[in-house]
Amino acid sequence: MKKSMYRLGGAGLAGALAALAVGCGGGGSAPAAPARTAPPGGGFKPGAVTFGVLAPLSDPRGGQVRDGAELAAADLDVRGGVLGQHVKVVSADDGCKTVAALAGAKQLRALGVAGVVGGVCANAATAAARELDGLPFLVTSANEPDIVSAKQTPTAYLLSGTPYQSALAAVHWLAYSRAQTLAVLTDADAESRQLGKDVLGLSAPVPKPVSEQVVEDVDVSVKATLAAKPDTVYWAGAPARGGEVLAALRKAGYDGDFVADARAESPAFLAGAGDAADGAYVIAPASPQNLPEAADFAARFVKRFKHAPTLDALQAYDGVRALAQAVTQSGKVEPGRNSAELAQLDAAFETFLGGGLEFASDHTIKYDNNIVLRVDGGKLVVENRLRSDG
Repeated sequence: MKKSMYRLGGAGLAGALAALAVGCGGGGSAPAAPARTAPPGGGFKPGAVTFGVLAPLSDPRGGQVRDGAELAAADLDVRGGVLGQHVKVVSADDGCKTVAALAGAKQLRALGVAGVVGGVCANAATAAARELDGLPFLVTSANEPDIVSAKQTPTAYLLSGTPYQSALAAVHWLAYSRAQTLAVLTDADAESRQLGKDVLGLSAPVPKPVSEQVVEDVDVSVKATLAAKPDTVYWAGAPARGGEVLAALRKAGYDGDFVADARAESPAFLAGAGDAADGAYVIAPASPQNLPEAADFAARFVKRFKHAPTLDALQAYDGVRALAQAVTQSGKVEPGRNSAELAQLDAAFETFLGGGLEFASDHTIKYDNNIVLRVDGGKLVVENRLRSDG
């Protein structure tokens, strides 16, 4: 089974590096395309197993969550449904607001759903996780670790890696790429500064942190960075500003590696960097476009919804599949038991990135889905899948 290594702390980087040297780039089998199997007796049993979607439905990201869930339901029906029953999806709009999320969660509970996927905005997801106590809730998109808690939200889990796991992913790539000296530049916002500090803290002693800059004036920050003589620069912040920083570094003579956070998976980063973008690395969650195993899923998604799937759709698709698997393992719709089964899904259940779906004791995802992208010819391509045999 292919697993991410990001539950290790800084002391585990040497072991992680050795493991990655063996296992990097591995895939694992993806969820198979639905085989057309008729339910017993040629039809479904009476009733339906219903799953809920709670998302900002008027926002494109919320629409992606809904569409991914609906495709999962359709694929499950092709395979005979869940426990022989038809699979339905009902949606509620949380508007990315706390009050609306509470109302939507109550609405879904009243409809008798077997579980819920969604949660694009942290505030709405946090409110929903508490209101849905007792019902399985898989948070597809928001990734703040305090959204879920084994004590306060015992039936809610994160499907996306946390910001800290993003930092771990970056540091594992730095270890694998043999970085020796590291400079970190960030935007001034709290999220970017914390990510930069996490990367610096996890990196020591190798690569050795030599500079930390909060970028206000690009030229000033670039000059200070180059004076520290790093062989690798890490950027956390807005994509356009990251591209500008990279272009300025190259213009000033920097020829080392440049690694950026997930926000740089953006046309704005490529445009800001121009020709300097080639060779830059981006650490980001694996989207359908970056996973060959998701090609069939993406084609069916486009055929059904007339637009391409994003990471939100892929997460919702896997989320509904996971909820369905938990019901199947339980043998009936029973929220408490179904929630317990989420924590011990059968090893045969796999995500598109390969390997199973597991959660840590704090209900965050145990093995996140970050990969390494590289800019090649003005396009982002997969450089390393950050997976090891384990």
